[in-house]
Amino acid sequence: MKMRSFLAFDITDEMRAELAAVINLLESKSKGIRWVEPKGMHCTIRFFGEVEEELLMGKLAQVIEQEVRHQSPIGLVGRGFGVFPNWRYPRVLWAGLGGDVEAVISLHRRLEEAFSEFGFKKDPRELRLHLTLGRAKSRVKDSGQLMPLVEKMSEREFGKLTVSKLTLYKSDLTKEGPIYTPLKVFSLGGDMNT
Repeated sequence: MKMRSFLAFDITDEMRAELAAVINLLESKSKGIRWVEPKGMHCTIRFFGEVEEELLMGKLAQVIEQEVRHQSPIGLVGRGFGVFPNWRYPRVLWAGLGGDVEAVISLHRRLEEAFSEFGFKKDPRELRLHLTLGRAKSRVKDSGQLMPLVEKMSEREFGKLTVSKLTLYKSDLTKEGPIYTPLKVFSLGGDMNT
């Protein structure tokens, strides 16, 4: 059976609370954006898509475990807000992550290299650490207040985080939004847990 899945790390409850307050502030400034529930926020390292359960929970999980075993925990800081792809046509509103970003990018590269043996194509783009706050279904209907407010918060901090584990998630899409179910947890520098 195939499962829609991804590998990610979670953020702290304090960061979730800060981001919930930011979303609350932003959602009154624009229409046409589907906002993310802070309880489900995570930073995706690799989206796999539909993968056979046997491969996902077997060889793929073993490769992840091997790659994270030698990685010590990584210190990050929540900092800044912005949009993808650009300010003129914002499709995604995001919160940024700074700190030891190079360690996460290095781990991501090693994982991408390892995943290629299973036929996964490498993402040609450099990993950009972010948390998605909201997605626009079409052009953002901006009342003239949203973008200046997001720009004003471009350096605002919203908490600190030590990434000590990665989680392999199953993602089920529903009308109410996605439901994320943890399948396996991989401790950085440590043991694998289910």
